[in-house]
Amino acid sequence: MKNKHQNLSSDIAIIKHYIKDLSFENLRDVNKQNFKKDDVKISDDINVIFNTYNDDNFSVLLKYSCNCISTKDNKEIFILEIDYFGLFKIKNIANYSHDNLAKEGFIVLYPNLKSVVEYVTQRGAPINILMKEPDFNIIKG
Repeated sequence: MKNKHQNLSSDIAIIKHYIKDLSFENLRDVNKQNFKKDDVKISDDINVIFNTYNDDNFSVLLKYSCNCISTKDNKEIFILEIDYFGLFKIKNIANYSHDNLAKEGFIVLYPNLKSVVEYVTQRGAPINILMKEPDFNIIKG
């Protein structure tokens, strides 16, 4: 049996990945107001949902939400929510911990999620969101 806490990236193959749901609501007129980083408070959150299907397949769903609020009038500027899904294949899933599989799935999917979030905010929001690299070691499935 393999060690349940090893690096699994070479044992995992992604079958497919896609945006499962995307919601972006710009609550301010982009042309009327220019916001600076000091003028906004950004709160964001990312959750990882792990699911198994059989002895060979599992999925990871990244649920990201972001609220941007003006510090001047305490009103929302925009809201962004995205669910990014990945389906993976691995031999004998029972030999691996769910936490490690969720972490590896997150590592594979995160760059795609990041590029979508940054693309949407660069083109539709009055301020750009630049996502930082998360601490992948705290991921649990």
